[in-house]
Amino acid sequence: MITKIGVGVEGPSDRVFWDKVLHKHFGRRARFDIHSMKNRDKLIRETPRLLATFQDLHYSAGLILLDRDRDPCVTAVLTRFSEAIRTEARKPPPERYLFVCVAVRELEAWFLADHLAIAAVLPGSDYVSPQETGTSGGGEGLLKSLWRKEHGEVAFNKIDFAKRIAPKFDPTRASLCSASFQYFWRHTTGITRR
Repeated sequence: MITKIGVGVEGPSDRVFWDKVLHKHFGRRARFDIHSMKNRDKLIRETPRLLATFQDLHYSAGLILLDRDRDPCVTAVLTRFSEAIRTEARKPPPERYLFVCVAVRELEAWFLADHLAIAAVLPGSDYVSPQETGTSGGGEGLLKSLWRKEHGEVAFNKIDFAKRIAPKFDPTRASLCSASFQYFWRHTTGITRR
């Protein structure tokens, strides 16, 4: 039986990336219905509606994936959600339907957790992942810098970069250099095994 999971993400580059990565790594075991809300604030506001939609469609679970951005910690991000969503997100994982996963600092920091994927997309880069990409400042800024070194004045396009890195991205490698990615991947894998 195929597990069906609803996923809410911030924007189109997130949708492109996760559509490729999740289906590639879970193949026939799971299907993901990914919804882009255009931005972080709208994703937070629309989470109750997404939750209701996922439940109405009888999905096994729902995932909400957003960036920590400038919030001081993951707990601060969670306080932005309604009480009902916070209550659901605090349940023990076996009882939980909705998982709120926060990319520390941003999704691009998760890209940077897999240095071999970065090297495949930006072969001129000498980038090596730090022990924890969430502590290395803004991921998007570093990616833009690496992009400029490789491509000069050609503008960095988040959607195009997401398309390029997704087939190369290895969640096992990324889990070694990002605690927030490891949290997300562990729970996503657990849901597919229910």
